Amino acid sequence: MKRVVIFTTLLALSLAASTATAGGMYFGFGVGNTFFSSEYTDALDQIKKIDENSTAWKAFGGFNSDSFFSVEGGYRDFGKIESGSGDDLVTSKTSGWDIEAIGRLQIAIVDIFGKAGIMFWNSEATLGNQSDEGDGTDFMWGLGAGVHLGPFGVRLEWESLEVGGPDNLSMVSLSGTLGF
Repeated sequence: MKRVVIFTTLLALSLAASTATAGGMYFGFGVGNTFFSSEYTDALDQIKKIDENSTAWKAFGGFNSDSFFSVEGGYRDFGKIESGSGDDLVTSKTSGWDIEAIGRLQIAIVDIFGKAGIMFWNSEATLGNQSDEGDGTDFMWGLGAGVHLGPFGVRLEWESLEVGGPDNLSMVSLSGTLGF
């Protein structure tokens, strides 16, 4: 019985602390995996497919309002993608700044959220001896879930970007957050 009382008290305190910090600013850092798929035409007019992964990271910050909506922005690096060999070696690096609106459903210490926004990206691609750089502003969206205890949180999310170049560029990440 004593353990039940202690457990219930600790749970109530953690829920109170998480509710008290539900609104306010936060910062976070995440590491994950980039999924990249695209097609290109080689020197012999043959269509080649690229389907590669890379390690990615992001740093972000935002403001949780006490309501359903929040705002978040940050910087992300999708890592370096390499495919092929010799004159058919394709490399691609994409990074950029983003800002999103977040719709969040909070159930005790668990957050379930969706996000939509824009990314200001820069991409460098090389095919053999030819290189190309590009930049732009495109749509991004994502889904995720997290757990928070007081000012500390952990979240898992998937984000997809409509970046010029690849047919698919998405990221799965595990992030830690600190609110204040």
